[in-house]
Amino acid sequence: MQEELESDVAVVGAGVHGSCAALHLARAGRRTILLEQFPVPHTRGSSHGQSRITRTANDGIPALEPIMRDALTQWQRLQEQAGDTLFRPAPMLAMSRGDQRPILEKCAQSVEEAGYTPVWLPPATVLSKFGITIPNDSLAVVDTSAGVLMADKCVAAIQRLFREAGGRMVDNWPVEGVEVGPDGSVKITGRRGTVRAGTVVLCPGPWAGPLLAKLGVHIPLRVEKISVFYWRIDDPTYTTTSFIDYHDPKGHFYGLPELEYPGLVKVVYHGGPEVKPEERDEGDNRDIKEATKTYVKERFPFLHPHPAIEETCMYTWTPDKQFVVDRHPVYKNVIFACGFSGSGFKIAPTIGQELCRLVLEEPTVFDLSAFSASRFSTGSK
Repeated sequence: MQEELESDVAVVGAGVHGSCAALHLARAGRRTILLEQFPVPHTRGSSHGQSRITRTANDGIPALEPIMRDALTQWQRLQEQAGDTLFRPAPMLAMSRGDQRPILEKCAQSVEEAGYTPVWLPPATVLSKFGITIPNDSLAVVDTSAGVLMADKCVAAIQRLFREAGGRMVDNWPVEGVEVGPDGSVKITGRRGTVRAGTVVLCPGPWAGPLLAKLGVHIPLRVEKISVFYWRIDDPTYTTTSFIDYHDPKGHFYGLPELEYPGLVKVVYHGGPEVKPEERDEGDNRDIKEATKTYVKERFPFLHPHPAIEETCMYTWTPDKQFVVDRHPVYKNVIFACGFSGSGFKIAPTIGQELCRLVLEEPTVFDLSAFSASRFSTGSK
């Protein structure tokens, strides 16, 4: 039997951004339905897993800094509201070559502007404290504001708070099409039926490109398979830490401390082979795996040289590695967010807030002009 659902607002995609948007909308008094194509919880998108780094050290464009600061505050507030541990303080070490000083100075400045004190460390201290081997001319700074978000728990808590605010979540409801009728109302269709709403917020993650293209919005998105490796600690002498390593200008590694699996740390390359989201596991990651093994052997002599566990997620990249938050150029009641390029989890509460304000036709708190879809040459048709 086909379902016929109605709401003021429909949010498509129950990853962290869609869930945060739905929570803000429900709390703003809007009847909100949150649609998710897979049964919840699942591991088929970009928001699953046990941990994500959160920080105020900004290596991106200036427009990101206030968003990152606000999101840290919002996560702490959500933790209080959820009554559960969603955020664990965990200072993050940022490293680079000596000739890359502007990157780390930029990170340090953003930490200071957030009200925290960055701590510069010489390579010898990085080795003695964290067991990480870097060249003698390297630079290292600690973001003392940083922490680890317990990702699965965060998403589950936000969805619970959404339901408590009166929202309705419907999972196992894949969306096949979105249409705006002559009267301006939105019709969302799928094999399970139809959802009619006054406004739709699209947060489809890796599936954003094809869905937006059906609406005439063409954003050059690239979906990549990310291989998440966990490495056994052979020598427990050192303090494990979150880190980002900028030594290689072609791409960076990052990692998280012993937190998810006892005796294991996470070390990941920030990129992977291009894939179709429905064929994620077919992506060939052998080169990434070998490069990560070489990196761990060189930088982390206290870790076992072969990964103990391998997991997978997906990143959705834009050409400039900055996300998109915008509304449809013709249909003002179609709003979308995508392309968070592997760095969007930490800012999700603030993005959700801004998506809500776009729905309410209120001014956004932050300047989102740098994240407009119109910045890409393919633009919208």
